[in-house]
Amino acid sequence: MVIINAADLRALKKAAEVAWPNEACALLEGTRDGDALSVTVTVTRVHPADNVATDPTRRFEADPHLLFLLHRELRNLPTKLVGVWHSHPDGSAQLSETDLARAWDPNLVWLLTPVVDQRAVGTSAFRVREADEGDGLPPAFVPLDISCS
Repeated sequence: MVIINAADLRALKKAAEVAWPNEACALLEGTRDGDALSVTVTVTRVHPADNVATDPTRRFEADPHLLFLLHRELRNLPTKLVGVWHSHPDGSAQLSETDLARAWDPNLVWLLTPVVDQRAVGTSAFRVREADEGDGLPPAFVPLDISCS
């Protein structure tokens, strides 16, 4: 489960609409409880990021400088980097194979907001299922519930 403040969720949707036809992205700070199979992530702060991808209409890459600064800022704090958010301006509500290939940390949750005709149409959350979870299945994104606080 992912718990996020309703105002932050609205801000992400607005950012997706403003960035259209490009993908928008952000890094998510918060806390994580549980294990990979039963995780609860509480997002306490959203860090909007510049999309520095070479083709921002089809890909996203959160500014690596922001990622570095955030890791440094959070080093001695109880909150950590817990997730990544981005939008799909083509309206796709599913994360892509490219997203999966770029999921650099299996402990992060992924939030996705599809945009259709410049309108955000919801947000979904996912975790990465790793190959070693014992179910014999390949790595993939697994849906998570979202709860607004």
